[in-house]
Amino acid sequence: MDYVINVLLLLVGFFFLVKGADLFVASSSSIAKRFNISSLVIGLTLVAFGTSLPELAVSFIASITVEPGATADIAMGNVIGSSIVNITLILGLTAIVRPVIVSKTMHKKEFPFLMAASILIAILAFYFQSDALIDRWEALILLVMFAGYMWIMLTTSKDEVVIKTYEVMDMKKSILLVLAGVVGVSLGGFMVTKGAENIATEILVNLLGMSTSKAITLVGLSIVALGTSLPEMVTSVVAAKKGENEIAFGNLVGSNIFNMLFILGLSGVVTPLGINGDVLIDIIIMLGMTTFALLFAMTKGKVNRTEGYILTFMYVSYLVYIILRALGTV
Repeated sequence: MDYVINVLLLLVGFFFLVKGADLFVASSSSIAKRFNISSLVIGLTLVAFGTSLPELAVSFIASITVEPGATADIAMGNVIGSSIVNITLILGLTAIVRPVIVSKTMHKKEFPFLMAASILIAILAFYFQSDALIDRWEALILLVMFAGYMWIMLTTSKDEVVIKTYEVMDMKKSILLVLAGVVGVSLGGFMVTKGAENIATEILVNLLGMSTSKAITLVGLSIVALGTSLPEMVTSVVAAKKGENEIAFGNLVGSNIFNMLFILGLSGVVTPLGINGDVLIDIIIMLGMTTFALLFAMTKGKVNRTEGYILTFMYVSYLVYIILRALGTV
């Protein structure tokens, strides 16, 4: 019976996460439009922030809960796993729906920042600490880099335009929906975190004999990462169907930068994040997959369907690998 309750807790939590993020994006974008903020700035900030709210909620709540050993694995696994999901599975599926045209401006701004963020995470995780820990001062480095990214995005995109527009709602309705979105995401984040930890403990540890750290890391990298990436998946696939390619790819790149710099930074400032050996390997895998995806995007100015299938296959292979690793067979 406990298994059923925990699975329901996880599913209901995912619903609150996705619905809350959707309400936040729509309502906050409406408020921004009333103040004549450009569509591109809305896309680079509010949409990327809104679709990453589930990751933020799960990782932040995980970082302030009582059990530091377990929560670090959920927080780190969620961010790294979600970043891998975004740059492989979601980008791959989006390209399969419709080849993703890549703006040349992304080569100069978003791509270098994404690579720099990925490399910085690897450096902090591997070399700065002998105990594989991202502590508070390192987390502050991530937050400062994120502030620099936002400043560059906002100051260099004034004259650029994107196709996507947002409905302008009544101000009172917009404010209420913003609050509802934040509450939904917060509640969903708590439910997903507790449900994931309980499932990892009860099923993977008690039934399959995994260590607690490996079990929670696996759940964070797979189930939680996929669930919290649902807003990015919906946003990018729908945008691709409408031919809004910059949003389709830009949302994923922006979300990954947000995940690595802001979410890890904020979580690490609250509680230093321990990194186990498995997550260290996953950081390198994430760096390699990001490099592949950006090479696809830059060589022909687009990610075509064949490359989309390759990226999707890469994610499936990775998922098989982390399952076998957790079971101790690789």
